[in-house]
Amino acid sequence: MIGPLFPALVLPIVILLHFGCGGVSPSDPAGSTSEAGSPTAAVTTATFASKPERLAVAAYAVNGVDVELLDISRTGADTITVQWQYRTELTPSVRLDAGDDPYGLTRDAYLYDSAHEKKYMVVEDDSGRPVTSIHIDDGRLTVSPDAPLTAWAKFPAPPTDVEQVAIHLPGVELFESVALSQ
Repeated sequence: MIGPLFPALVLPIVILLHFGCGGVSPSDPAGSTSEAGSPTAAVTTATFASKPERLAVAAYAVNGVDVELLDISRTGADTITVQWQYRTELTPSVRLDAGDDPYGLTRDAYLYDSAHEKKYMVVEDDSGRPVTSIHIDDGRLTVSPDAPLTAWAKFPAPPTDVEQVAIHLPGVELFESVALSQ
């Protein structure tokens, strides 16, 4: 006794099997096309990078941890944003020590403009708190190969004619002559 419900139950299954779920098959990238009709565009869309692009790398104060400088750019007429990441290849995870300060990994960062011999400290909000990422060290502030920790901070922008700066991040050697992206 199949009755009238049979087509209603079977039809969605047949449609799903026939058309699939719309994803790109890794085994058939040549047969896939993007809206632009380019087979390579579909493959590019389906590919994910394991690590973001990095500008520079330096060893961190905690053994086995590196700091990768990811981005420095003008994010407003008067602001620079710097983004970096703590990474390790060690297992198990490595604990970072930010102390009791949720801004411990970011508060003391600064930019140095050698052309004008000026240091630019982290911007503070109206309450005097740093405009940075917050990392609460509750004993679980760790990095592992598959779980890096990203941090960022905002700084006053140097004059527009400044094309590069040095970047100081707590626990890391100075990143020298880093180009500012516009």
